Amino acid sequence: MSTDRIISLKAGNITVGVRLILPVFLIVFFSGCPSFIKGVVPNESGFDGAVSVVKEDTESGCGVVTVKVPYVDIRGEKKEGLARLVVSKKSIASGKPIPAFCHVHYEKKISGARHWAKRGWAVFTAVYTDEKGGYPIDAAVANGYNEARAIIQWARRLPFIDRSRLHIDGGSQGGYMALAMSADCFPVTATTADCPVVNWSYNLQYFEVNKPVSKFPATMDDSPLPILCSVTGLAEVCYKSFPNDLRADTWYFLSPISYVNRIANPVLVTCATGDMLVPMEQMTRQPLPALDPKRFPEGYQRAFDSLTPCEKARKTFEECIPEDQRETIWVPLQENSFELTLDMFKDDKNKPKKRPKEIEKPWSKDRQWSLLYQNEGPPTPCASHISHEWSMTPSAYVAHFQQATPAPSILNAAKLEWLMRRYIHELTDMPMLAEGKPANRLNSARVEQQDVVQSLLDYAMMGPEHEARLLALYAQCSLKPLGESITTQHLQQRLAEIKANP
Repeated sequence: MSTDRIISLKAGNITVGVRLILPVFLIVFFSGCPSFIKGVVPNESGFDGAVSVVKEDTESGCGVVTVKVPYVDIRGEKKEGLARLVVSKKSIASGKPIPAFCHVHYEKKISGARHWAKRGWAVFTAVYTDEKGGYPIDAAVANGYNEARAIIQWARRLPFIDRSRLHIDGGSQGGYMALAMSADCFPVTATTADCPVVNWSYNLQYFEVNKPVSKFPATMDDSPLPILCSVTGLAEVCYKSFPNDLRADTWYFLSPISYVNRIANPVLVTCATGDMLVPMEQMTRQPLPALDPKRFPEGYQRAFDSLTPCEKARKTFEECIPEDQRETIWVPLQENSFELTLDMFKDDKNKPKKRPKEIEKPWSKDRQWSLLYQNEGPPTPCASHISHEWSMTPSAYVAHFQQATPAPSILNAAKLEWLMRRYIHELTDMPMLAEGKPANRLNSARVEQQDVVQSLLDYAMMGPEHEARLLALYAQCSLKPLGESITTQHLQQRLAEIKANP
């Protein structure tokens, strides 16, 4: 059965495991050279999807490299995005393989990336411009998805990356993307997903039904639900790619609830009871704090079942995860927390000087899924993803999985079948585009095959139990494009053949 616990807000101890070091290309480093990052990231060539370096720089002890990342979009057309790597001089100097921290969908500022880089990670993020700049952000369900997976595939091809250590992180649409990439990519060490959209049929209908009461498209100053009103336009952005009929199965197949069985790595999901943008009703059927109707305009709605037009999608995230694989952890408001106002949202300087002290996010040591629920009371009209001030960090969680050997269970039958489908370029249950064709979720054949075979080798090299599990799962898999049986030697030979061909 699942475990619920209510805890006090104190940081716990960190269990440190044994780290597996994979063979990598050593990097020549001269400590006195200010351009230590120069030439570290190779310009790829000779295949569709090859990444090219745009800019190399250094900042506060870290190397910052911007690249162009080609990918295939949802309609099968070749496209290009920008990505950034931030890595510390110390990590490069060590000559050791560097674990990858991929912040997906939204762009992570260099200052935020440095936080993780100085903790031993190579940090990857998309980079965006405005429309005139040629690299605008797209909806997470649309080309944002395809671009994110292309960036992760590039990160895994870099010769100095420890491919057995991949952490995926994101919030809001990025939280959705963190779950989506955890289902798509392999091997994933751990995931942190904050306030993720797990049910698009519900979340977009929630936007639609509340348009009149939020006075959309009013400005924040003119709306009674200002933050909600400001993001409601996301629905129209999604409809540029997918049908605006939220009853369609497309919205189920786009949602993590439809592929949670392919997420086999540890995951820390953080949600708040006061979230006005991604309501927690899609996460759980446990009783949530009731809102005060006097504070809201008449007609405001957030009930889950009535606002989920797609019948297949009428299940909460908790209902999709076996009870023995999840632990829900309820945390009360921190000391010195306060309700957030619109003025505080606009300018952090308007917040009280006395604020909560930063604490570690609690998480389960023995369950795959840690569902962390911030119990801040009912939603408030000016709330965003939170209604009150919090200060919590996942540093201990991230550090633990940076060191611990990944469990053999990060590969399961559903994930292996998905990898095999990626290898043969034939995915199932694809969402249908607005024009009635299935969306493309694959890169070029060379990129997909190299990434799949390399990922299986990376997993097998984690230890004898991992290798034995891979061989057993492959023997039971309905798809065997690599032959009736496989060995690590066979995978190594196949990888060399793929790399030798454009």
